Amino acid sequence: MPTLIPNIENRVRKLPKPSNATQGLQPLFEAVSNSVYAVEDRFGKNIKNGRISIRVRNLADPYLIEIVVADNGIGLDARRYDAFCTIDTDFKRAKGGKGVGRLFWLDAFREIVVESVYEFKKELVRRQFFFVLDNNEQIRPSADNEPVTGAQVGTTVTLRGLRTEEYAETFPKRADTFLRYFSAHFIADFLMGNGPSITVHLDDEYVVYPQAIADLTIGTPLETGPFELKGFGNLSIIGFTCRAEASTGLDGKHQLHLLANGRTVETRKVDNLLGVTNLQRDSAPDLVFHGCVSGEYLDARVNEGRTAFNLPEKLLNQITRGCMEKVRESLLPAQVKAYAKDREKSYQSFISRYPTFGFDDDETQLKRVPFHATTPEEFAAGLVKYQIRREEDRQEEIQALIATLDHEDVPANFSDAVIEAAKNIHASEQLALAQHVARRKLALELLEKLIKRIRAREGKDDDHHLEKTLHSFICPMGIRGDDPKEIKSRAHELWIVDERLAFTRAFSSDKRLDDILANGGSADRPDLLVWDLAYGLGVAESDNQDSVNVSEPLRTMMIVEFKKPGRTSYKKAEDQIENQITKYLAQLQGGEIEAFDKARVRVAPDCIFYCYVVADIRGDLIQQLSNWETTANGQGRIRPLKNQYRGSIEVIQWQDLVNDAWMRNNATLRAAGLSRSKPTLTTGPKPQLEERPGEQAFEVASS
Repeated sequence: MPTLIPNIENRVRKLPKPSNATQGLQPLFEAVSNSVYAVEDRFGKNIKNGRISIRVRNLADPYLIEIVVADNGIGLDARRYDAFCTIDTDFKRAKGGKGVGRLFWLDAFREIVVESVYEFKKELVRRQFFFVLDNNEQIRPSADNEPVTGAQVGTTVTLRGLRTEEYAETFPKRADTFLRYFSAHFIADFLMGNGPSITVHLDDEYVVYPQAIADLTIGTPLETGPFELKGFGNLSIIGFTCRAEASTGLDGKHQLHLLANGRTVETRKVDNLLGVTNLQRDSAPDLVFHGCVSGEYLDARVNEGRTAFNLPEKLLNQITRGCMEKVRESLLPAQVKAYAKDREKSYQSFISRYPTFGFDDDETQLKRVPFHATTPEEFAAGLVKYQIRREEDRQEEIQALIATLDHEDVPANFSDAVIEAAKNIHASEQLALAQHVARRKLALELLEKLIKRIRAREGKDDDHHLEKTLHSFICPMGIRGDDPKEIKSRAHELWIVDERLAFTRAFSSDKRLDDILANGGSADRPDLLVWDLAYGLGVAESDNQDSVNVSEPLRTMMIVEFKKPGRTSYKKAEDQIENQITKYLAQLQGGEIEAFDKARVRVAPDCIFYCYVVADIRGDLIQQLSNWETTANGQGRIRPLKNQYRGSIEVIQWQDLVNDAWMRNNATLRAAGLSRSKPTLTTGPKPQLEERPGEQAFEVASS
């Protein structure tokens, strides 16, 4: 009668080929699993009496490598030998065996020898055979039912020489790598601790499992007991707290092992799902979590090689998320509670720096971001879509109100809808303003630090470098703001000097006057020159955003000079403030500033010059300014320009410049709905910065 003839060579050729070390070791893993089954069959509940030995020689040479796997299991008696000789046997189906594991040996190794001692009619007999890749004869016996004396029951499988390039390239060639991947594959089995002892002899290495893994566990296992996961039936999880070394060779710190029939099939990184960053105990500060998941649903859906589940990734993700939720709830509630508290503090710190994301209460916002989110980037990534949806909803509401006004009939509750829309707009603006205040607060804090640092370093080698840093922070040096090629020219903090300059581009910073003026000019370089304050506000711009309106001459200009904080010596004639300023004015008045579009902007003969010198009034400067008028706060000095020049020269102390900026920011702070926390006032004798109302730290109020 005709029958199907198996083609073993073709079947082996179609097996999945390895692409990494874990897959390259799969034939060895199959041999070890077979030994575990044999030990279970012999010892039953006393499986811990079982012994498996793995000896590896010539690991670095894929053609000379030899691996010997020996066990004291039940041996290949007649029934088990028949099962070995039958492809796709269902002999071990109850244990999850698919009957194809030994085909991986044929795919990977050039020479395979199997020797087994077993009981036959109360005597010990031996069988030995070569297992070869051949369509006609795969089993080639050299001994069959041969009586032996002095031998022990068990099976030894010898695997020699890797057969294909795929295995030669992926099989580990270092002892530490081999042990790392071997431990990672069987770690769940070793953690469960209900298997035989496995000894690995590898060059000079000698490792005994599961003791090697048990030594890495801290405390007792944590068990959920059976629980129902909707759609996946009853599952159970046993969790282990381990030293960090337990995750060596695995992706990530915390792991969830999905088991089928008591054997590891997949290990999944769950760092983000666990969220908890600290499982610390007093005796072991750096700990990781390993959970082992079992259930009938998984047992019934593993592939024939027990290398993966026959499930789409979407379902595996659902199982993983559901199990980790159970872990957080049942196995690690104290750690999760502590983590959640720290996470909330991190979120509140994030909102204080980026208030625009605080558009809902903390509890709602934290539910919207992944449980593992703890950094500003992670919080922002999780909330930005809700922020966009919120703004779009509000825009649609306003558009709907506008559309309502086009109809003859306006509903009676229309005013309520308008009031609600206005309230929502105000809330959005308040958050945006809070973001603005938060950024300025950091800028002012940095400015203070720079000033203090320069004063502390007076006379030291890095003074000049720090002085340039201070200038560049307020406004980058060596640039013109109206140069469209100068991207960095937009990144200035000129609002510190004057709020009207927050967005100005009509300035030059530390540029030679002969580079600014169309004709003439010297090599003198004013620290900051601003032409036409109205242009700085944007009211005199032309259609070309990179050019100024040249129809009218410039009637106001600002000149700012920065003197090094803490400077005391002004001995030279050119150090006289009035001399320095009037030298600039002589070149500017009546001249023309050449814009980058080659248009010339004439400086009116009656231009008003607002000249500011930012300095510490100490040392020689006290005497130099002794006959000047004091400013309203009594700290600065001011003198009107005389004769052919109109305007004034005002000397502002560094602390007053910063304090004034703080006071302006304080008004914005109140408008943004921010509440002050504990004050952090800077006190002490001058030249330290003075106390100021707006210097307090702040938090965003709930909106």
